[in-house]
Amino acid sequence: MSSPAPAAQHDVRPARDAGFTLVELAIVLFILTLLMAGAMTPLARQIVERQSADTRRTLLDVRTALQGYALSHRDPAGRPYLPCPDRREGPQANDGQEDRLPDGSCAAPSGNLPWISLGLAETDAWGNRYTYAVARAYAHAQSGILAHPAPAADLRVCLERGCDHPIEAAAVWLSHGPNGLGARNAAGRQNRAPDGTDERENAHGGPVFISRPPAAADRPGGEFDDLVQWLAPGYLIGRLCGEGGAC
Repeated sequence: MSSPAPAAQHDVRPARDAGFTLVELAIVLFILTLLMAGAMTPLARQIVERQSADTRRTLLDVRTALQGYALSHRDPAGRPYLPCPDRREGPQANDGQEDRLPDGSCAAPSGNLPWISLGLAETDAWGNRYTYAVARAYAHAQSGILAHPAPAADLRVCLERGCDHPIEAAAVWLSHGPNGLGARNAAGRQNRAPDGTDERENAHGGPVFISRPPAAADRPGGEFDDLVQWLAPGYLIGRLCGEGGAC
């Protein structure tokens, strides 16, 4: 009779030799998370920079479109005038068309940029509509812009907090920037009000607007990322009327 086979020998190596322990796996995951976060931060910054560049290009297109509108719209005496805002409240509001009263004046001094009337995109790169305000003397369909003397403009742009030297503006338009605070979104709804005093000034729709470099929330005036453009009366009349001022 044959003797029984010897019992199988089992490998009793420590479990840590067979693979990662939970502690080692947690350390690896933590390192991967740090690497991914480090890669995502520059990517997010690049996206914001690209969106800002796209929006700035559109803001320049607005300047060209406003001048084109004025050149193609004349009062009974042949004088050009700027478009009215698209009002945000009341009949036919938020439709992208300028809102003008039967007497030729604007239904509202500020509102949305009338993107359909100007043939432009509805929103900025962050999905919010542009704010637009126009001086009354530059947008009346029955008494267009006078070349000499240039009519007074009731809009002001401030480049510093004290606003000791405001710039007179025939029209002002702006994007409310990456944070979108104070803007109207594509659905026509009002975004949350800004926390910073300068952004709140721009959200009011005039007659004073602030244009300054971006700033964090802990800076004087609070967070600021609005992108503001304007037409100075002298520049506008020079573009519309030529050297002889023949409007």
